[in-house]
Amino acid sequence: MTLAKSYPEKKATVTRASNDSQMVKLWLNTKAASSQQTYSSAVNQFLAWVNKPLREVMLEDVQSWVQALSKFYKPNTVKVKLNSVKSLLGFAQQVGYLQFNVGAAMKAPKAKQTLANRILSEGEVLKLIDAAQPGRDKTMLKLIYATGIRVSEAIGLTWSDLLAKGNSGQATIYGKGSSTRVVLIPAKLWSEVMALQASASDKSDAVFQSRTGKHLDRVRVHRIVKAAAQRAGIDAKASSHWLRHSHATHAIERNCPLHLLQQSMGHSSIAVTGVYLHSRPDQGSSQFLSGLI
Repeated sequence: MTLAKSYPEKKATVTRASNDSQMVKLWLNTKAASSQQTYSSAVNQFLAWVNKPLREVMLEDVQSWVQALSKFYKPNTVKVKLNSVKSLLGFAQQVGYLQFNVGAAMKAPKAKQTLANRILSEGEVLKLIDAAQPGRDKTMLKLIYATGIRVSEAIGLTWSDLLAKGNSGQATIYGKGSSTRVVLIPAKLWSEVMALQASASDKSDAVFQSRTGKHLDRVRVHRIVKAAAQRAGIDAKASSHWLRHSHATHAIERNCPLHLLQQSMGHSSIAVTGVYLHSRPDQGSSQFLSGLI
């Protein structure tokens, strides 16, 4: 008996993209606006390096590119760049632009875990916040730390995203991967946030406004944190994302359930949140056996 030879099923074409440029544009439109520059930079670097159309890219091309990157970039950066290209290739196959996804076989290099170096103590967090300029800057840093939201989520907030709940409040967060979640804002901080509303003329206005009345950008927030860190005399590498890391770590140390933290942080899975369980080098199971040796 002769067995019929099987072939991989070809994806139906659901896009009119006729060239790589159009395909990349369509793919970027599926990404958060705050992340598009990072994705675009990685993909453009890859396309310039291989110097051939996406339909002609082979697995060997991706492997060679990653090897070349490894000579100039740290593993974390290589991982981000490779994952960007893998995302594009996967999307292009999904919509029928490519017959095969050669990036599926590539695994990103394991990056060194340095999370413990990017967590401030509770005392350092308070110093950082206290060193920020009163009003908008201080309130924004408090909100990022108290809720664990990303800087992009904080600067994207409008007054229509906020809702009072008795003396406290809540914020609807439109986060990574186009997901939506709600975070609670403690009563004292809620009062400080609402005090900023005096400068708003409409519900669609940014909660944290620039001098021109528009949303703050990431660069400005970066400078706000750096200036506060310098005045507070803490690690000069501190960033707004350190406040998010610190929120997660301090919440776990104060016995916050992992599933609740995952929900508040907007993590895709509890495995992502679980990394904070291992972020403190001064804590470990060996402490419980110290009396035996």
